[in-house]
Amino acid sequence: MKNIEIARILHSIASLLEIKEERFKPQAYRKAAQSIESLSEDVADIHARGELQQISGVGEHIAKKVVEIIETGRLKYYNKLKKEVKVDVEGLSRIPSLGPRKILALYKKLKIKNIKDLEKEIKKQKIRKLPGFGEKTELLLQQGIDFVKSSPKRFRYASLIPVVDEIISDFSKEKYVDKIEVAGSFRRRKETIGDLDFVVISKQPEKVMRKFVSMNDVKETIASGKTKSSIRLGNNLQIDLRVVTEKEFGSAMNYFVGNKNHNVALRKIALKKGYTLSEYGLFKYKNNKKGKLVAGKKEEDIYKNLGLQFVPPELRENLGEIEAAQKKSLPKIITQKAVKGFFHTHTKWSDGTNSILEMAHEAENLGFKFISFNDHFGPIPIANPLDLKRLKLYLKAINKAQKKVNLKIFSGVEIEILKDGSLPLSNQWLKKLDVVIASVHLSLKMKEKIMTDRCLKAMSYPINILGHPTDRLLGERPPIELNFAKIFAKAKENDIFLEVNGAPKRMDLSGENVLAGKKIGCKFALSTDAHNSSHLKYRNLSVNLARRGWLERKDILNTWSLPKIERALQR
Repeated sequence: MKNIEIARILHSIASLLEIKEERFKPQAYRKAAQSIESLSEDVADIHARGELQQISGVGEHIAKKVVEIIETGRLKYYNKLKKEVKVDVEGLSRIPSLGPRKILALYKKLKIKNIKDLEKEIKKQKIRKLPGFGEKTELLLQQGIDFVKSSPKRFRYASLIPVVDEIISDFSKEKYVDKIEVAGSFRRRKETIGDLDFVVISKQPEKVMRKFVSMNDVKETIASGKTKSSIRLGNNLQIDLRVVTEKEFGSAMNYFVGNKNHNVALRKIALKKGYTLSEYGLFKYKNNKKGKLVAGKKEEDIYKNLGLQFVPPELRENLGEIEAAQKKSLPKIITQKAVKGFFHTHTKWSDGTNSILEMAHEAENLGFKFISFNDHFGPIPIANPLDLKRLKLYLKAINKAQKKVNLKIFSGVEIEILKDGSLPLSNQWLKKLDVVIASVHLSLKMKEKIMTDRCLKAMSYPINILGHPTDRLLGERPPIELNFAKIFAKAKENDIFLEVNGAPKRMDLSGENVLAGKKIGCKFALSTDAHNSSHLKYRNLSVNLARRGWLERKDILNTWSLPKIERALQR
């Protein structure tokens, strides 16, 4: 459960060091933070095995600090830096477009230490007078503050995987626990999670409750009862746990998994058919009285008795799944097993941390049949982008690696969509590459029409995939403004695949947007956007989004045969 907290501290250290104008240390701390927050298991377990330094970016120096946080819950070095710098970099860094350099400039010129100070100076219109800022930047900073204030505290799905796995593993070891499952929005695989819900089968609920409220890292017991308790962890994550009997388990899961509107729709159907549905089961209902239990042990039995096709958890959002289930026309949504490989991988040639061969070997170990390398090309200074000279060497390196592995390697780039919608590489060169992903990274605050026109123009070039279309960063940066109807129509017209990006911070497109694109007839490409070999393990995140978007094999490039994929990529 320490991953989120440790990554937060390391990111903050990097920002503090950048404010102190250190040259190399910030990058080291940030790389370590990114690796830890993308881990699929608790970093404390990795430490227990003595394998901390096997995490990408975690050397001896940073490993010692990670151990200190794990063992004491704090870090002396971090506290020392905060006293020296006296700037709330963690709070200020939450504002989109406000990086360490600007934070430093604001502190030096106006002694701004926190968001409150910043807002005061914006109201006085002092920010616009600073070199390198201006009136537009001042407006963007106020919009960023408004975004931070209006955003509810939510956790990225990926960051909670170790928490869920640890709780399930820990409780499953107890003899008095017959079964434990996670429910709620986590079970629906939503991109961000407000809190966690667990359902337990046990004949000794009092023992379950005692264990639950006494877990490590419990900051507060919100409620403690015989069959239901709620706690809050040190990172302010709320966790609710309900103990039920075996005959109630299916109905409890159904109740706690579906969103409110899905559940209301189910209850209405139940009433029409002479039943009443609750977390305790599906019962006969006559003369305003609850009668015999009809179903409750298994979720599938509830849907069956209501005359519905079983609705997978990811679809329970009241977006038409009830109507489709009534007609027995729900799609056969994609599974991980059907996916042959993933697109959009970065290496040391741009801003990745592993070599081409290291990434290819890890993909091979994970059972990929293909991998696509798409290092940055275009004016993105922080990403160490390729230029034409380095691109030629890059392609030679990919060809060399291809001879040493038993999976197909596609060559390509992630090319920057310039402000005017053009691409910084000739069509002749674009056509030489196997996979061209076009993405927006810079100039993000354009109005909807201008941004849409920018992307539409880029989609008139010979590209294969529109990368992370909304360019959002969950909890950090709102999506760019786009007219999706026009973007989806252009993608369909030009046979451009829409990327479903599984990077934990992006999860872009959302499940809802994927479904909207599918209805128009778009096709999709799943990616990891991996920047080191450990990121490839998050391949399931893009699959989650695809499932939430009702995608089937026919909709997804990654599931087709290699010859068919190669034909589809020809521009």
